[in-house]
Amino acid sequence: MGWAESTTFSHAARLIDAGLAASCFMRRGHGSLLYATSRGVRELGVKAVASNAAPAPSTWAHWSACAWTAAWLTSRDRIVIGSRELQVDALWHEEVEWAERDGLRRRGHHPDLAAALGPGERWLPIEVELASKSTNRLRSILAMHATWIAARRTDAVMYICRSESGAERVLRHGQEVGISPRERTLRVERLSAICAAARSASRGRRHVQVRVGAGGP
Repeated sequence: MGWAESTTFSHAARLIDAGLAASCFMRRGHGSLLYATSRGVRELGVKAVASNAAPAPSTWAHWSACAWTAAWLTSRDRIVIGSRELQVDALWHEEVEWAERDGLRRRGHHPDLAAALGPGERWLPIEVELASKSTNRLRSILAMHATWIAARRTDAVMYICRSESGAERVLRHGQEVGISPRERTLRVERLSAICAAARSASRGRRHVQVRVGAGGP
């Protein structure tokens, strides 16, 4: 957002003092995770999962990756729908089915984020894929997106992956269900590149703000 670190901490403290947000410590050296409280969700006036419970440690990396992705998209002036909003929107829910060694599995699924170029534009679902799912489960989710694309519900899907091997895995199985970068129906990005782009955008905005402030109104 182009803020100085002290400004960021000040805004976070004010949100926490007002009961609109809360924070929890993450692993040593990783700082704190800031999240909206139930009151914060109500103040926003959006339909979203409202909870005052801190995210479980097993989800910290996932939520951090979602936040970095949202920051990157916002820096590019995209409209973003967060995961807690998608959880309560039936439009984004689908039941996926896949086979495991111990039998057939079924589970509800929704993307982690959705983004659009502007009001009235088509939404792009985004999957943050940090941990490796079983091959059959991954293929089932990719097939879900292929079905959405074929039905013109969406035009493509974006995957954010932590590792190169994870990105290659998504690309390989995406091609097997009929979606690929060549067809412009699948885009895969590395999380490290997303974080770097978000930081770069922040520095660029800060630089512009300094120049405008020094040069005139």
